[in-house]
Amino acid sequence: MKKEPIQIENDRLIIRGLDDRDLIAIKAMREDPRIYRYEPTYLPELQGTAEDALDRLKNMDLHRDRQCVLGVYDKSHDCDFVGLAEFYDYKFSGKIVSLGCRFLPEYWGQGIATTCVAAMITYLMDHTKVNLITAHVMPDNVASARCVIKNGFHHLLTKPEDWGHEGATIAEVYTLTAHLPELKDLPRFPRLRDGKISIAEYNKLRKEKRS
Repeated sequence: MKKEPIQIENDRLIIRGLDDRDLIAIKAMREDPRIYRYEPTYLPELQGTAEDALDRLKNMDLHRDRQCVLGVYDKSHDCDFVGLAEFYDYKFSGKIVSLGCRFLPEYWGQGIATTCVAAMITYLMDHTKVNLITAHVMPDNVASARCVIKNGFHHLLTKPEDWGHEGATIAEVYTLTAHLPELKDLPRFPRLRDGKISIAEYNKLRKEKRS
């Protein structure tokens, strides 16, 4: 059974499924190499014709395809299309997912990416069972690294990945844990370190509390 379409909204942005009105914007993104300088070559909006790509994006389902790409619209610019937000590598357990976003250059430097990532995190926390979110960033993509760090992500590791470029791409992996109890919620457990616990520790605590 197909899940309800994802729609996310905060004070500034609407993030929702794409429709036919977005074809011109998808074409504009595909034709601007600045947008994809620090991105994998196999992103779904880059495959086939723009019409084929849009049709594919419109029909993506996170639970079925383990990935979905949504349009981002800025209320402060008359709800203009400003870019794409993506959930990908969604694990079948429903507890781990990666996120990313990319925007038309005329909207860079306005805080839209930071606001978009914050809205995506809120959606995952409020509407899913995800408890580990990752973001993969090329070392030279300083703006994206700042964006995820502002949203509470912490650097986990540096590793080579296949992004479709010639040779391996070095990626910085950032992580954010969700659905973990606050320190005040677990006064009797001594395993907290700096107010945080690992996913494995948290799951163990949940089992203990249910027993």
